Amino acid sequence: MSHTLTVSGVALEIEERGSGRPLLFLHPGEGLQANRPWIDALARTHRVIAPNHPGFGGSALPDWFGTVDDIAYLYLDLIEQLKLEKTLLVGACFGGWIAAEMAVRSTAALSGLVLAAPLGIKIGGHLDRDIADMHSLARAAFMAKAWADPGKGEIDYSSLSDAELSGIARGRESLALFGWKPYMHNPRLRRWLHRIDVPTALIWGDSDGIVSPTYGEGWQREIPGATLTTIDNAGHYPHWEQPDAFAASVAAFANTI
Repeated sequence: MSHTLTVSGVALEIEERGSGRPLLFLHPGEGLQANRPWIDALARTHRVIAPNHPGFGGSALPDWFGTVDDIAYLYLDLIEQLKLEKTLLVGACFGGWIAAEMAVRSTAALSGLVLAAPLGIKIGGHLDRDIADMHSLARAAFMAKAWADPGKGEIDYSSLSDAELSGIARGRESLALFGWKPYMHNPRLRRWLHRIDVPTALIWGDSDGIVSPTYGEGWQREIPGATLTTIDNAGHYPHWEQPDAFAASVAAFANTI
């Protein structure tokens, strides 16, 4: 079910499926995408609520809105407005950054946190590149880094509607707005990850060329008690490339909390 909900003055396009325990899924910088097998896989065990981030898809982007902090506060308001309790918060890539920003602010309505190859922090030195420059890479080079099997990530743009194409273009502009400078991270976030006081699972694709498992180990060191699981034959988008394995890993984690 797709619907629009206005939260704190921002109209959000939301995909919702399944029933049971709530799971808020925050999509990567590539967007929610028209084909969403991971939502169906996650919805086997949860009520999945998946908003398009502001400026992505059909969600609004007000002129006063422009930082990842804004998105974090907006989604905390979304949780409150929907009266969600014991929510499993799942974020992938850019969505993982947002989820972490939410969790350092408040975990009152959360039962656990899953971060799939999140962006958002600086691990290496000043001149080290922790996150591949996705905007400067040619499409073929990006696909080779982001996918274990690049063919699984190919999109037939000719089959998409004008609205879907417009949503993709808006999303790319919005990702640059939220994560251009400094590039795809908040220099202060790492120092606050110790505030995350709910069980946390980090999930990584074994062939991720955008952010390496070593970067994941940096996240694990900063979040108390966090676990790190690797999914075989997956790149930067394990939820997309291996949706069943990803959903199984999330379900297994959910059963422990």
